[in-house]
Amino acid sequence: MRVLVVMAMHAEAEPVVRELGLAPVSTPPWAAHVPMKLYQGRVGSMELDLVVNGVDKQSGLDLIGTQAATASAMLGCEAFKPDLVVSAGTCGGFAKRGGEIGKVYLAEDRVWYHDRRVPIPGFDAMARGGYMVANLDNVAETLGLARGVVTTGDSLDLSAEDSERIEAVGAHAKEMEAAAVAWVAGLFGAGFTALKSVTDIVDGPHPPEEEFFENLKHATEQLAKELVRLVHAIAEDAGLA
Repeated sequence: MRVLVVMAMHAEAEPVVRELGLAPVSTPPWAAHVPMKLYQGRVGSMELDLVVNGVDKQSGLDLIGTQAATASAMLGCEAFKPDLVVSAGTCGGFAKRGGEIGKVYLAEDRVWYHDRRVPIPGFDAMARGGYMVANLDNVAETLGLARGVVTTGDSLDLSAEDSERIEAVGAHAKEMEAAAVAWVAGLFGAGFTALKSVTDIVDGPHPPEEEFFENLKHATEQLAKELVRLVHAIAEDAGLA
């Protein structure tokens, strides 16, 4: 079995790379122009690959959002042909559904877009996504992981229209990459899941951009801990530990 992890920010990926002993690998020649960074390793006999979005050449900042996530997922899937793809990163949570800083959700049911509005029959449903998540119920139960619906958009703030779509699916995690990664995984016939750690409370009293930076370190530490546990549990469940 081969698992690919797709992550946006170096701060999210560094503790995972360190804990799992992943080693950097060269970008394939056909993708030499992209800024994404690749890592490889093993968990037992399970092959584990990780791709990080990389840094924007103009701003020097981590590439976030669906554009970079799509490119990273395409690169990782084409290079490694994974059986399962995991979108791992941070997210906003919802107090009304039990969200709290540092809480980590494993995706359940489907992954949705909340900011693609195309009011044309057929195109509206396509724009919403609704990509199925792999059944990891046994793994989630073993690890005691919270389950939640993940929804994706390219803005940190929350418009009234976005809120309606988030509420319609009862989302637990609002983030910026998962649906894009899920779509690419589907193109390659790979399973998909997402693991998201809460940095800010969307329906809380504080601006999300302030909470994001205040809580990023704690949230990424929790994400790394649970991601390491998750990949070990997947290897064990597949008999590859």
